[in-house]
Parts: sequence; structure tokens; C-alpha cells
Amino acid sequence: MPRVRILVYEWLEPGEQGSAFEHLFDFALIFMILLSVLVVVLQSMPEMQAWDPLLTHAETWIVYFFSLEYLLRLWTCPEVGRYGEGWKSRVRYAFSPMALIDLAAVLPFYLTPLAGSNTVVFRLLRIFRLIRVLKFGRYHASMGILVRVLKLRKAELIVSLVMVLALVTIASTFMYAVEHDAQPKAFASIPASMWWGIVTMTTVGYGDVFPITAAGKFVAGISVLLGVGLFALPAGILASGFAEEMSRERQSKHRKKCPHCGEELED
Repeated sequence: MPRVRILVYEWLEPGEQGSAFEHLFDFALIFMILLSVLVVVLQSMPEMQAWDPLLTHAETWIVYFFSLEYLLRLWTCPEVGRYGEGWKSRVRYAFSPMALIDLAAVLPFYLTPLAGSNTVVFRLLRIFRLIRVLKFGRYHASMGILVRVLKLRKAELIVSLVMVLALVTIASTFMYAVEHDAQPKAFASIPASMWWGIVTMTTVGYGDVFPITAAGKFVAGISVLLGVGLFALPAGILASGFAEEMSRERQSKHRKKCPHCGEELED
């Protein structure tokens, strides 16, 4: 039995050095992920109602496939090593990020009958199936790079997001103070004014809420100038983090270990 579990584990885990069957299994999983997302999208189209029985049938078999995959991963998780042995390893694995994504990918299907006649809950459960696209994280190295970049730049990202939130709050407060009397409905409160702050400082500019007084336009101009630079900070932090991580990964691929002492050597 342990040998069978090891074999199943090797089938499930993506790898460049795997056998032809392992690569075929990886392809099948990726195909099922894409197919499931396509089914969810098509089921939201009114003109596809005639095909709904076929799409529902396809969705059922897709969920059965992913359910089997989840159970097999739960069975083979002791082979990973970091989860330990026995039932405790399965509990640890069940609460890991990828395992939770795998569970969330099939759970809406089994919870849908509980929605009953509540159309809002039913629709949300169907749309929530799109979380299956996150399963690609297991098959693409760039997702691992993204996680490492977020961990590496966590402090800078938190500081920049706090600054953005502070700027939105301050700008919305000033806008409420100068525009409330002129537009009591549009700027009814500071939280209501934050809608203007967000869409203005992100340069989206829906135009549904805008200042009409001279003081309001002055506050809006200053807010836009500050927002353009400050809202770009998180993107710049992530870009520099990606550049560093990619450079580090390229360097690690060119390193070789000395056969005698085991130390890393540069090519």
C-alpha cells in the first residue's frame, strides 16, 4: 500500500522530470480546470439555456473528478514530508492554502441544494466555482514567485496601503466639509464621500459624483495630484520585488555544487 501511495503522489504532483503518464495527468487536470471555468461562464449566458442540461451534466462530472483528486491528495499527503505522518498530517494538509482551494472548488456543488429557493445564494454558489482557476497555482512557477514577492515586500506593501487609506480618508473628509452644503445627497457623509475619493484618486473617474464649488475643485485637484503618485506605490513595490526574485531565480539556476565539499559554485 505505501508503494501505491507513493506512485499516486507522483502522479498528482506536477514535475518536469515526471513520466509521460504524469505529464498526461497534469494536462488532464489543467484541461478540467479550463473546462470548468468555461462551463461556469456559459451557464451565466441566457442564450445558452438550451444547453443547460448538457452543461450541468459536464459540471457534475468535473466536480466528481476534482473531488476524487482532493481525496487522493488527502490520502497521499504524508508523502510530502512537512505534514508528518498519520491522521495529523492530513489535518495539517487540509488547512494548507492549496488544499483549501481544492475544497472550495468542489464545495459549492454540494452546498447548492441547501440554497433552496434563495436565488441570490444559489447564484453566488455557482459563481464561486470560479475559484477553481486558482488551482493553476500548483502548475505554474510564477504563482510561487508571486507568493515569495508578497512575503518579501510585505512590510512595504502594508505601509503603502495604510498611506493610501489615510489619503482617501483625509481627502474625503475635506471634500465632505466643503461640498456637503452644496451637494447634501452626493456628499452626505464622510464614508459616502470616500466613493468619490477612491474613483477620483485611482483616475477611474466615473463622473457620478464630482465637486461643483471652487473649494471643492481645489481639494479635488490636490487629491488627484497626490493620488496619482501614491496609488502607484504598491505597483512599483511589486515590480521591483518581481525583478529581484527573477534575478535571484536565474542566479540559482546557474549555480552548481562542488562534488567534494557540497559548496555552491558559480558557472
